[in-house]
Amino acid sequence: MTVPATASPLVRHPVLISPGEPTLEVAGVVQSSAVDGPGNRYVLFLQGCNFDCAACHNPTTIGRCDGCGTCVDRCPHQALSFTTADEVTYDAASCDHCRVCVTVCPIDADPTIRPVAVAQVVDEIRPLAPFLSGITVTGGEPTLQLAALVGLFAAVKADDELRRLSTLVDTNGTLSRRGWEQLLPVLDGAMVDLKAMDGSLHEYLTGSGNGPVKDSIHLLAERGKLAEVRLLVIEGVTDTDDELTAWARFVRSVDPHVPVRLMAFRHDGTRAAARQWTETSVEGMDRVRDRLTGLGLGAVASGRLPTAQPSL
Repeated sequence: MTVPATASPLVRHPVLISPGEPTLEVAGVVQSSAVDGPGNRYVLFLQGCNFDCAACHNPTTIGRCDGCGTCVDRCPHQALSFTTADEVTYDAASCDHCRVCVTVCPIDADPTIRPVAVAQVVDEIRPLAPFLSGITVTGGEPTLQLAALVGLFAAVKADDELRRLSTLVDTNGTLSRRGWEQLLPVLDGAMVDLKAMDGSLHEYLTGSGNGPVKDSIHLLAERGKLAEVRLLVIEGVTDTDDELTAWARFVRSVDPHVPVRLMAFRHDGTRAAARQWTETSVEGMDRVRDRLTGLGLGAVASGRLPTAQPSL
């Protein structure tokens, strides 16, 4: 594949996290999942990401509504309106989750996202706890909401009914060492996406370099908190022999026994820029798995990408 000189061609827009007392900006919840870590898990999708991945399957979790108002007049249920501060306000009682607002948004944002108190999330988890193995927080990029994320996991660890639940994050790995030092005491493991080893390819796919990602993988492995390294397999893009060789060499140097999960690229949920690529075949996944195993990685498995659910 020829990598363009520019980074991701997709629109980049600011990520805004509510200030003040820690709250979680929640994009969606799955109360029972078997594909987001071991066992049966409560999965929380947080809003906001510092990557702008062409292949993102949840692109409306990347940024925040900028108040342009395109969606207000197009909402068939009058669930959206303007405040006096020219911000879009959302009436949940009028909404039927038709998602027209997201469809017409020029930056793929979601105007229905609102902050949720950590205590409210804990209260929702509590009655489900007997049926759960743990909690996974994903996104977007969950570590952008670090204070609230630490607050959530700390509340779980301090609770007699909940502390047995394992706490995982599904992350792009860009959190700083200082940030990880805050999160690690209440974190049981991190599942890290390593999109590509070639720096130019990684920047093309995400809009950012991969140096911080590799640093995080090293740190998490050193602390015994690297639960999984993930590779999104895009045929002709991330599955070339040179790329797989370099990817495997790096992961093997960190820990040859770390679980590796291969995710098959699909068009579902992606933006038009990603649909230039072919969906990954079963044969393609098998070839990548066999190649990585042959390169010395000892725990390579295939999985599927989770899909965000309606917001709280």
